[in-house]
Amino acid sequence: MCELTVYLLDQDREEMVMEDVATITPDGDRLVLTDLLGQQKIVEAKLQELKLLEHKAYLTR
Repeated sequence: MCELTVYLLDQDREEMVMEDVATITPDGDRLVLTDLLGQQKIVEAKLQELKLLEHKAYLTR
């Protein structure tokens, strides 16, 4: 499976934002995260790093 777990980086911490994310869509200064079931979460952040082999995405504010 190719889903991601999305984390928000805050100084030295990782805060999990959402699991099983299938799409990340930019919307101005926000990102729309959508999971496999179609549930969405909007986060005011920017993409910092994707680690595809680890199935992780890191966001910053």
